[in-house]
Amino acid sequence: MAFYGTQAIQLDDKNRLRIPARFRPDLGKFYYVMYGTGGCLWVMSKEGFEEFTDKYDQIPESDLEAQNNLRRIMASVTVPEEDAQGRFVLPQAAKEFCGINKRVMFVGVKKRLEIWSEDNYNSRFLVDSTGFDKAFVGLEHYEGKKIAD
Repeated sequence: MAFYGTQAIQLDDKNRLRIPARFRPDLGKFYYVMYGTGGCLWVMSKEGFEEFTDKYDQIPESDLEAQNNLRRIMASVTVPEEDAQGRFVLPQAAKEFCGINKRVMFVGVKKRLEIWSEDNYNSRFLVDSTGFDKAFVGLEHYEGKKIAD
């Protein structure tokens, strides 16, 4: 499973949105939404979320800073409840975290989807034409290992 590509949608008047149909099969029936990095929300399948959180089982209770970080992350997690049309309400706090007004951009990022304010996504990733070149250069080295030639 790998999520990729983008799709823009609009929140309805009740702050509801629907996972785009193209992403739905790989996401599954049960999924999680949480605050992510860079001012977006992360959406993960049940399996992806479990894989993501399993590594935090190793944090000792005595590591107070790490425990506080874990609390902050896990407190942001929601399991959306969909209506009969497959829509769920985007909580106000999540909208504010991302700066979402009406337009939303779904972005596939390998094992997760991201939900961005369309304006924030466009200004961050589509304005600078050299950004795409920099992205490839930035991925050449990951954890000190060359992954691309």
